[in-house]
Amino acid sequence: MFVHKHPYKPFIPERATKLIVGTLPPPRFSMGNLKKGDVDFCYGSIDGQLWKILDEIFTLNLHFETTDLAIQQRKKIPD
Repeated sequence: MFVHKHPYKPFIPERATKLIVGTLPPPRFSMGNLKKGDVDFCYGSIDGQLWKILDEIFTLNLHFETTDLAIQQRKKIPD
């Protein structure tokens, strides 16, 4: 039996002034079976739009890949 659970602990930087609240990521994130381009982090589905939109608005030059670099980029986005 597959139990779909949220795979990430809350990530709230000390400098945060806003909080984005969403739903569970796709089941593949709980199973560790990520697609090419997924980032193993909150809202990391390549099918989602959040990081793509933030990347475009703020010219963040984010990597869309399953790497530690891609995760660290998202954790360090500017205020």
